[in-house]
Amino acid sequence: MIGKPLFDPNVVHLIRQDYKVVKCKSCQFYYVHPKIDLSLNEWSELYGNEYFLELNEWYKEERLKDIKSRLSRMISYKHTHDKANFLDLGCGEGLALIESLKKKWNAFGCDISDNRTQDAKQNDIFFELSDLISAHYPNDFFDFIHMDSVLEHLINPVDYLKELNRIMKKGGIIYIGVPNENSLFDNFRQLAFKFIGKAKFSAKLRPFETPFHIGGFTEKSLRIIASIADFEVVEIKNFATHFEFRKYPSNSKSFWVHFLTLPIDIFSIPLKMEKYYSAYFRKIK
Repeated sequence: MIGKPLFDPNVVHLIRQDYKVVKCKSCQFYYVHPKIDLSLNEWSELYGNEYFLELNEWYKEERLKDIKSRLSRMISYKHTHDKANFLDLGCGEGLALIESLKKKWNAFGCDISDNRTQDAKQNDIFFELSDLISAHYPNDFFDFIHMDSVLEHLINPVDYLKELNRIMKKGGIIYIGVPNENSLFDNFRQLAFKFIGKAKFSAKLRPFETPFHIGGFTEKSLRIIASIADFEVVEIKNFATHFEFRKYPSNSKSFWVHFLTLPIDIFSIPLKMEKYYSAYFRKIK
């Protein structure tokens, strides 16, 4: 056991049990025990509109560069992309959907809440206000699937990856972006908790406060879950958005936390303990 999760006082009515953050010694996966049992409406209430930052110009440009790079990398791994079917699972504001349309792909978005910008609500984007399992996409349908900052929010990530395998064409490529639960920043944060009287709390996962993570991955657990779901690992890379403080208002707590911990981010680069992982999996059967 790592410790108890912190929580936002505004969502205390959703906390019905004494939860703990636990790490599996075998696969290095972090999870909340017991499993969080919320209805779809309660999950939507938990996230709401406040989960998505209003993008300033710098952060919007960074996000767009990342998305364009991911789509190009997915194409390079599949080698063919004409008239592709593209799914953005957990599409958020819909930036990846807009970029997929520019490639003349058939664009599909799926999310439990609709936070798309107006540009991402075009008639030629097929959007499902649903979780993946309830969307009932057909077998062997998608060439590319983009899933950024989703897997860490799922109670049943293995079931979701198996469902993605079912709906993906053979040879199809999925992009997955998740936080690194073994990042230097999180380890420093856990150490800081001991010095400020919060030793019983966990710096790993934040199921009841932004960013609402209920599962945490390392490179080892990513490789294991890919194997369980019958995907081939094409690439796993440790990375971070450098100068992340720039995406927050300068008068916010988040700005100063990220600004003051910038040296930790720099030291994490040679240690390969940066905050995120990008992974590309291929369907092989």
